[in-house]
Amino acid sequence: MKKGGVIFDFNGTLFWDSEYQEKSWDEYLAAYNIPLTKEEKREYIHGRNGKDTLEILFKRELSDEEVHHYSEEKEVLYRNECLKHEMVLAPGALDLLDYLKSNNIPMAIATASGKSNVDFFMDKFNLLDYFTEDHIVHNDGTVKGKPHPDLFDRAIERLNVDKAESIIFEDSHSGVQAALNCKVGHVIIVNSTNSDYSGFELPIITHFNAFDRGILKF
Repeated sequence: MKKGGVIFDFNGTLFWDSEYQEKSWDEYLAAYNIPLTKEEKREYIHGRNGKDTLEILFKRELSDEEVHHYSEEKEVLYRNECLKHEMVLAPGALDLLDYLKSNNIPMAIATASGKSNVDFFMDKFNLLDYFTEDHIVHNDGTVKGKPHPDLFDRAIERLNVDKAESIIFEDSHSGVQAALNCKVGHVIIVNSTNSDYSGFELPIITHFNAFDRGILKF
Protein backbone atom coordinates (compact mmCIF):
# COMPACT_ATOMS: atom_id res chain seq x y z
CA MET A 1 0.00 0.00 0.00
CA LYS A 2 1.23 3.47 -0.91
CA LYS A 3 1.47 5.86 2.01
CA GLY A 4 -1.04 8.57 1.09
CA GLY A 5 -2.93 10.15 -1.78
CA VAL A 6 -4.76 13.32 -2.78
CA ILE A 7 -8.47 13.25 -3.60
CA PHE A 8 -10.29 16.15 -5.21
CA ASP A 9 -13.96 16.89 -5.42
CA PHE A 10 -14.58 18.36 -8.87
CA ASN A 11 -17.51 20.77 -9.17
CA GLY A 12 -16.78 23.89 -7.15
CA THR A 13 -13.34 22.54 -6.23
CA LEU A 14 -11.22 21.79 -9.31
CA PHE A 15 -13.76 23.49 -11.60
CA TRP A 16 -15.40 26.62 -10.23
CA ASP A 17 -18.77 26.21 -11.86
CA SER A 18 -21.15 27.22 -9.09
CA GLU A 19 -22.64 30.05 -11.15
CA TYR A 20 -23.37 27.64 -14.02
CA GLN A 21 -24.86 25.11 -11.63
CA GLU A 22 -27.10 27.76 -10.06
CA LYS A 23 -28.38 28.99 -13.41
CA SER A 24 -29.11 25.51 -14.71
CA TRP A 25 -30.80 24.48 -11.45
CA ASP A 26 -32.92 27.65 -11.43
CA GLU A 27 -34.04 26.94 -14.98
CA TYR A 28 -34.77 23.31 -14.13
CA LEU A 29 -36.65 24.07 -10.91
CA ALA A 30 -38.72 26.75 -12.63
CA ALA A 31 -39.73 24.29 -15.36
CA TYR A 32 -41.12 21.96 -12.68
CA ASN A 33 -42.45 24.78 -10.46
CA ILE A 34 -40.32 23.73 -7.49
CA PRO A 35 -39.38 26.78 -5.35
CA LEU A 36 -36.28 26.41 -3.16
CA THR A 37 -34.51 28.90 -0.93
CA LYS A 38 -30.76 29.36 -1.13
CA GLU A 39 -30.41 27.40 2.12
CA GLU A 40 -32.56 24.55 0.77
CA LYS A 41 -30.42 24.39 -2.38
CA ARG A 42 -27.31 24.09 -0.23
CA GLU A 43 -28.87 21.34 1.86
CA TYR A 44 -30.69 19.34 -0.82
CA ILE A 45 -28.62 19.83 -3.96
CA HIS A 46 -24.99 20.85 -3.61
CA GLY A 47 -22.60 17.92 -3.28
CA ARG A 48 -25.32 15.27 -3.09
CA ASN A 49 -25.94 12.54 -5.63
CA GLY A 50 -28.71 12.88 -8.18
CA LYS A 51 -31.07 10.24 -6.82
CA ASP A 52 -31.10 11.72 -3.31
CA THR A 53 -31.68 15.23 -4.63
CA LEU A 54 -34.40 14.29 -7.10
CA GLU A 55 -36.35 12.23 -4.58
CA ILE A 56 -36.30 15.20 -2.21
CA LEU A 57 -37.46 17.56 -4.97
CA PHE A 58 -40.22 15.31 -6.33
CA LYS A 59 -41.15 14.01 -2.85
CA ARG A 60 -41.31 10.36 -3.82
CA GLU A 61 -39.16 7.37 -4.65
CA LEU A 62 -37.97 7.31 -8.25
CA SER A 63 -37.09 4.38 -10.44
CA ASP A 64 -33.63 4.14 -11.95
CA GLU A 65 -35.12 5.10 -15.32
CA GLU A 66 -36.77 8.20 -13.82
CA VAL A 67 -33.58 9.21 -12.06
CA HIS A 68 -31.63 8.94 -15.32
CA HIS A 69 -34.29 10.90 -17.24
CA TYR A 70 -34.66 13.74 -14.74
CA SER A 71 -30.91 13.94 -14.11
CA GLU A 72 -29.99 14.11 -17.76
CA GLU A 73 -32.63 16.80 -18.37
CA LYS A 74 -30.92 18.99 -15.82
CA GLU A 75 -27.36 18.14 -16.88
CA VAL A 76 -28.05 19.07 -20.51
CA LEU A 77 -29.01 22.53 -19.21
CA TYR A 78 -25.83 22.61 -17.13
CA ARG A 79 -23.48 21.57 -19.92
CA ASN A 80 -25.06 24.09 -22.29
CA GLU A 81 -24.49 26.78 -19.67
CA CYS A 82 -20.84 25.73 -19.28
CA LEU A 83 -20.28 26.01 -23.02
CA LYS A 84 -21.34 29.66 -22.95
CA HIS A 85 -18.19 30.45 -20.95
CA GLU A 86 -14.46 29.85 -21.02
CA MET A 87 -13.92 26.60 -19.18
CA VAL A 88 -10.75 26.56 -17.09
CA LEU A 89 -9.68 24.73 -13.97
CA ALA A 90 -9.56 26.56 -10.64
CA PRO A 91 -6.77 29.06 -9.88
CA GLY A 92 -3.54 27.19 -9.24
CA ALA A 93 -5.07 23.78 -9.94
CA LEU A 94 -2.92 22.93 -12.95
CA ASP A 95 0.26 23.86 -11.08
CA LEU A 96 -0.70 21.52 -8.24
CA LEU A 97 -1.71 18.70 -10.60
CA ASP A 98 1.62 19.03 -12.43
CA TYR A 99 3.45 18.91 -9.10
CA LEU A 100 1.58 15.80 -7.96
CA LYS A 101 2.16 14.07 -11.28
CA SER A 102 5.87 14.90 -11.41
CA ASN A 103 6.33 13.62 -7.85
CA ASN A 104 4.34 10.42 -8.47
CA ILE A 105 1.84 11.27 -5.74
CA PRO A 106 -1.36 9.23 -6.21
CA MET A 107 -4.40 11.37 -6.98
CA ALA A 108 -8.07 10.84 -7.72
CA ILE A 109 -11.32 12.68 -8.28
CA ALA A 110 -14.43 11.80 -6.27
CA THR A 111 -17.45 13.60 -7.66
CA ALA A 112 -21.21 13.38 -7.22
CA SER A 113 -21.53 14.08 -10.97
CA GLY A 114 -22.89 11.37 -13.24
CA LYS A 115 -21.04 9.74 -16.13
CA SER A 116 -22.33 12.09 -18.84
CA ASN A 117 -20.85 15.07 -17.03
CA VAL A 118 -17.63 13.22 -16.21
CA ASP A 119 -17.17 12.36 -19.89
CA PHE A 120 -17.76 16.04 -20.69
CA PHE A 121 -15.15 17.13 -18.14
CA MET A 122 -12.59 14.57 -19.30
CA ASP A 123 -12.90 15.94 -22.82
CA LYS A 124 -12.90 19.65 -21.96
CA PHE A 125 -10.10 19.54 -19.38
CA ASN A 126 -7.95 16.65 -20.66
CA LEU A 127 -8.27 15.05 -17.24
CA LEU A 128 -6.71 11.81 -18.44
CA ASP A 129 -3.40 13.68 -18.68
CA TYR A 130 -3.42 13.54 -14.86
CA PHE A 131 -5.87 10.88 -13.72
CA THR A 132 -6.48 7.37 -14.94
CA GLU A 133 -10.13 6.83 -15.80
CA ASP A 134 -10.43 4.33 -12.94
CA HIS A 135 -9.32 7.06 -10.54
CA ILE A 136 -12.15 9.42 -11.56
CA VAL A 137 -14.84 8.14 -9.23
CA HIS A 138 -18.34 9.37 -10.02
CA ASN A 139 -21.92 8.77 -9.03
CA ASP A 140 -22.84 5.51 -10.75
CA GLY A 141 -25.86 4.86 -8.56
CA THR A 142 -24.16 2.20 -6.44
CA VAL A 143 -22.84 4.35 -3.58
CA LYS A 144 -24.46 6.68 -1.09
CA GLY A 145 -24.06 10.36 -1.85
CA LYS A 146 -22.32 12.95 0.28
CA PRO A 147 -22.36 13.59 3.27
CA HIS A 148 -21.78 9.81 3.36
CA PRO A 149 -18.06 9.10 2.76
CA ASP A 150 -18.62 6.34 0.20
CA LEU A 151 -17.30 8.20 -2.88
CA PHE A 152 -14.11 9.16 -1.05
CA ASP A 153 -13.73 5.65 0.38
CA ARG A 154 -13.98 4.22 -3.12
CA ALA A 155 -11.37 6.64 -4.45
CA ILE A 156 -8.95 5.77 -1.64
CA GLU A 157 -9.51 2.08 -2.22
CA ARG A 158 -8.75 2.43 -5.91
CA LEU A 159 -5.60 4.42 -5.20
CA ASN A 160 -4.56 1.76 -2.67
CA VAL A 161 -3.31 4.39 -0.22
CA ASP A 162 -3.44 4.84 3.54
CA LYS A 163 -6.61 6.77 4.41
CA ALA A 164 -5.09 8.31 7.54
CA GLU A 165 -2.29 9.84 5.44
CA SER A 166 -4.50 11.12 2.62
CA ILE A 167 -5.82 14.59 1.76
CA ILE A 168 -9.26 15.62 0.47
CA PHE A 169 -10.10 18.95 -1.17
CA GLU A 170 -13.79 19.92 -1.03
CA ASP A 171 -16.05 22.96 -1.35
CA SER A 172 -19.66 22.01 -0.54
CA HIS A 173 -20.81 21.71 3.06
CA SER A 174 -22.13 18.18 2.48
CA GLY A 175 -18.86 17.29 0.74
CA VAL A 176 -16.75 18.65 3.60
CA GLN A 177 -18.82 16.60 6.02
CA ALA A 178 -18.32 13.53 3.81
CA ALA A 179 -14.56 14.13 3.86
CA LEU A 180 -14.61 14.37 7.65
CA ASN A 181 -16.71 11.21 7.84
CA CYS A 182 -14.07 9.51 5.70
CA LYS A 183 -11.51 10.18 8.48
CA VAL A 184 -8.60 11.12 6.24
CA GLY A 185 -5.53 12.87 7.57
CA HIS A 186 -6.30 16.30 6.13
CA VAL A 187 -9.41 18.03 4.78
CA ILE A 188 -8.87 21.29 2.89
CA ILE A 189 -11.82 23.56 2.11
CA VAL A 190 -11.72 25.28 -1.28
CA ASN A 191 -13.83 28.42 -0.91
CA SER A 192 -14.83 29.12 -4.50
CA THR A 193 -18.08 30.96 -3.67
CA ASN A 194 -17.17 33.17 -0.69
CA SER A 195 -19.22 30.89 1.54
CA ASP A 196 -19.42 30.72 5.32
CA TYR A 197 -17.61 27.69 6.72
CA SER A 198 -17.69 28.83 10.35
CA GLY A 199 -19.04 25.43 11.39
CA PHE A 200 -15.77 23.77 10.37
CA GLU A 201 -12.35 24.25 11.97
CA LEU A 202 -10.40 23.43 8.82
CA PRO A 203 -7.88 25.13 6.53
CA ILE A 204 -9.58 27.24 3.85
CA ILE A 205 -7.97 28.26 0.54
CA THR A 206 -9.13 30.39 -2.37
CA HIS A 207 -6.20 29.47 -4.64
CA PHE A 208 -4.45 26.11 -4.92
CA ASN A 209 -1.07 27.85 -4.68
CA ALA A 210 -2.04 28.66 -1.08
CA PHE A 211 -2.03 24.95 -0.20
CA ASP A 212 0.90 23.96 2.00
CA ARG A 213 2.65 21.29 -0.04
CA GLY A 214 4.77 20.45 2.97
CA ILE A 215 2.05 18.05 4.13
CA LEU A 216 2.59 16.04 0.93
CA LYS A 217 5.79 14.51 2.28
CA PHE A 218 4.33 11.03 2.32
